[in-house]
Amino acid sequence: MDGGIIAVKPAMGAESKDIGKKGESAAAQYLEKLGWRIAELNYRTTRGEIDIVAWDSDMLVFVEVKNYSARSFYLPSFAIDKNKRQCIIRSAKIYLFRNNIRDTNCRFDVITIYKDYNGGRKIEHYKNAFDIGRG
Repeated sequence: MDGGIIAVKPAMGAESKDIGKKGESAAAQYLEKLGWRIAELNYRTTRGEIDIVAWDSDMLVFVEVKNYSARSFYLPSFAIDKNKRQCIIRSAKIYLFRNNIRDTNCRFDVITIYKDYNGGRKIEHYKNAFDIGRG
């Protein structure tokens, strides 16, 4: 042992997971009301996870959901760091390969869910929040 300090990321607690699942469910319902077809929820690979994979007409969209207790003052795409974006992009490539999807337009969206000042739920949808070039 070299005496160095090793940083360990704490495991997500049950309460945080529950909040995340509720947010993902609300986001999926929101997208279905828009006429989107949900293909996958919580698509997991060894490279990462995609919260929602859905079809917006002929566009395949990989959606990251952020559920907050209050509105944030910065764009949610900034809440998704470079490593997280790369994991989502790698997982999207695996999804395309495993499902033999070719010649299809794709994009990466972010949906944020938070409570407004009156306690109501607000959903904000950021289309094309990041892409492979900025991943």
